[in-house]
Amino acid sequence: MGCFYQEGLRFTCQSGCRYCCGVEPGFVFVSQDDIRRLCLYLQLSTNEFLQRYCRKVPMGSISYVSLVERENHDCVFLNQQGCGVYAARPLQCATYPFWPTVLADKKSWELEADWCPGLGKGELHTKSEIDKLLAMREGVEPAVWDEVFA
Repeated sequence: MGCFYQEGLRFTCQSGCRYCCGVEPGFVFVSQDDIRRLCLYLQLSTNEFLQRYCRKVPMGSISYVSLVERENHDCVFLNQQGCGVYAARPLQCATYPFWPTVLADKKSWELEADWCPGLGKGELHTKSEIDKLLAMREGVEPAVWDEVFA
């Protein structure tokens, strides 16, 4: 039995939607590479970046680094034009909606489409493209707060 996206999947962000960047509370976990890239892009030191744009998220015995949200749950980098750090955005953002949880099965994809108007529309992403995006996320872990602030 082949995967449900053998023939590819359509996805294009819909103008003005921004739902994945706000509206609901959530986490944008950043890796060490994301932090380095964003620091370079914003011309900030790691400590400045973490203090200004990140929060500590306890998950059991470890705390991970996530971007902060505004009061309305929008990402700290979301502005009227869209993502203010698009060229350096975190891997989590760059690979959406091609995440393992969303691609677990056809039902998961359809559930995601219930709130994301771009799923099933626009550009056809081939299985090969999707598999590359999945592979980009393999082995990438969120930064651990105590290790970043060490």
